[in-house]
Amino acid sequence: MFAPKDLGPTVRISAFTLTGLSTLVVAVRFYCRICVVGKLKLYDYTMSLAVLCTWGLCVVNHYQLLYGSGQHPRPLYLKADPPWHTRELLLGSARSWYAYQIMYIADLAIIKFSILFFYLSIATERAFRWLVFACMAAVGVFTVAMIFVNAFECPRKLNAALSPAVFGDRSRYRCIDLSTLYFSQAGFNIASDLFIWIMPIPVLAKLRMDKLKRWALLGLFAVGIIAPVASGLRLWSVYLWSKANARSRYNGGYILFWTQVELNTAIVCASAPSLQPLIKHLFGGLTRAHQRNSWYYYGGGTLPNASEIEAGRGSVHADLQTPRASYPAARKVSSSEFDNDKVLVRDFNDAEEEIRVRVLHFSSNRSSAYSSQPPKSPQRPRDMLLAG
Repeated sequence: MFAPKDLGPTVRISAFTLTGLSTLVVAVRFYCRICVVGKLKLYDYTMSLAVLCTWGLCVVNHYQLLYGSGQHPRPLYLKADPPWHTRELLLGSARSWYAYQIMYIADLAIIKFSILFFYLSIATERAFRWLVFACMAAVGVFTVAMIFVNAFECPRKLNAALSPAVFGDRSRYRCIDLSTLYFSQAGFNIASDLFIWIMPIPVLAKLRMDKLKRWALLGLFAVGIIAPVASGLRLWSVYLWSKANARSRYNGGYILFWTQVELNTAIVCASAPSLQPLIKHLFGGLTRAHQRNSWYYYGGGTLPNASEIEAGRGSVHADLQTPRASYPAARKVSSSEFDNDKVLVRDFNDAEEEIRVRVLHFSSNRSSAYSSQPPKSPQRPRDMLLAG
């Protein structure tokens, strides 16, 4: 890890540069929402609030560095500062770190809520919506609890956290161990970041769309993996700070640096899916041009004119021939085939005569119930059927 003599300039430049970059990304996001899509939603307003909190945290970081964070201890061979100056530095450091602890937790929670609000806007499955609500409840409960814990850091004497006494004997006022508090916060933040990042991937994988579009959409969401990585690096800086007794003030500058990296990375990654309309608007024309000129790449290098196309179509139709008939044509019957005017009628046998009588009987208007002479049943029906 970089170790300049004073971390102040590095942290200041990094904080304001990264926050300016994330502000630019959110401004482009607002442009996409207003000019391309046509409206803003709740997660857009929430993200703008997160950007304002990040700028406020930059100001707090400035005062933390101004009051000694990120600096090495004063060498013993140099003349000591006056007591009033030392007290002023300790007082300013205690108050700035107190504000930092609360603002960091609130800012990170606002970013997560913005992402979860966005998930609700695209959620189509009931189970996924309930999962988002459960995650929102967990993040909200944890954030409120941590704000109260940091606000009442010293239960016996509440204003001790805002005085130089917080850097002395913390057990005297039953102040909470900051190392344990920071580790618990970092652990929850990393776990929640990973869960929020993984949550929509199964839903996106089930979308019915073109493979290329699905992979592009998954790629936009996959950018969010950078946020848990940044949280892990901040956890490393917390570990260095907790293990350095004499250099704790200097290593506190690393916490401030990686805090800005974590917050601004989360803002940029959370805004990446909202930039999709702009990306589609910029690269959509290129895709359409590629489709129009596909003949140039795959059809011989030049695009034929309309006459050539019509000529080609004509030649194709000219080569087509009428297929041969699959069945022989119907033969016309000439009048010569009926030279004989006589019609031969074959005599009915006994079985056929019996069937003819029965058909005539049932077709008559009289009912069989009132018939004086019911029809005679055949003697041998089987023989009659065989004969027919």
